[in-house]
Amino acid sequence: MKSIIIIIDYFGKWPPWFPIFLESCRHNPTIDWLFHTDCPFEGFNVPNVKFKFTSKENYIKYVSETLNIKFTPQEWYKLTDMKPATGYLYAEEIKGYDFFGYGDIDLIYGDIRKFYTDAVLENNIISTHEWCLSGHLSLIRNKSWLRAAFKQIKNWKKFLEEPTNQRFDEDIFTQVFKPRELSIVKPNLFGRRYHKKLYFLEQYTTPLTPTIWRDGTINHPQTWYWKNGKITADGDNVEEYIYFHFMNFKEARYMDSHYGKKAFWNGLPSIVHITPEEISKGVRIDRFGFHPIDTQCRDQNKLGPDI
Repeated sequence: MKSIIIIIDYFGKWPPWFPIFLESCRHNPTIDWLFHTDCPFEGFNVPNVKFKFTSKENYIKYVSETLNIKFTPQEWYKLTDMKPATGYLYAEEIKGYDFFGYGDIDLIYGDIRKFYTDAVLENNIISTHEWCLSGHLSLIRNKSWLRAAFKQIKNWKKFLEEPTNQRFDEDIFTQVFKPRELSIVKPNLFGRRYHKKLYFLEQYTTPLTPTIWRDGTINHPQTWYWKNGKITADGDNVEEYIYFHFMNFKEARYMDSHYGKKAFWNGLPSIVHITPEEISKGVRIDRFGFHPIDTQCRDQNKLGPDI
């Protein structure tokens, strides 16, 4: 079995659903997670999730010195631009792993190994989107040339030094492997190796985006379930999903206007309606937040536009 570690840099305050996120990690015991954070973590006890404390100031200093750039993030969303450099920044911490990955915490994992089998892990680059490297979860083979692949982008330092987010992790970095604008990638005699052994498969992890769902309609599932380490959704014949990315439930930055003008959870006084003791029994996630899996669904499991 190929070993995997997912590294996430996170600063500020844990979101209220973080215990649910951790429980979904616990149900993927053959995959490790490592957080670099300034958030308190003493009360967490998930064997395959480790935490390393670092201040924001030390993180900025470390990134600046390691990449030889002037890293001055104007907002913490800028950290998503640093994801392609994960393997380079943390080469020592990922030693011994076959794959390293990066991701987000506004999601709940299903059974990752069911989707990322030994056959899939014969590839070098693995994404849950067809069109780009997915910022919410991508895996990269732990080889020196892939750890430094982000340097194949012309002016990569300029992108990373910009104080605001440049979508470097998805729109820009993807072009090393799936070129659309050849002028953005450095000429390289060995460039073709970046175009081989790629696994870009749309896993339909992120509902409410302006895309067609797997059933060919624009009606995305709005009620999702996590139970026994598996993710499912209402109104869908697909048995499981690799994870549920609820980005568009909490903010409307990338949400399709078909579903309204504001995110479902925007303005709600609370979104977590489940106790820590109830989480292990299962969780339902809908337009009103997180609930015990066996409670009545307030939106009657409707699909389609806002109700």
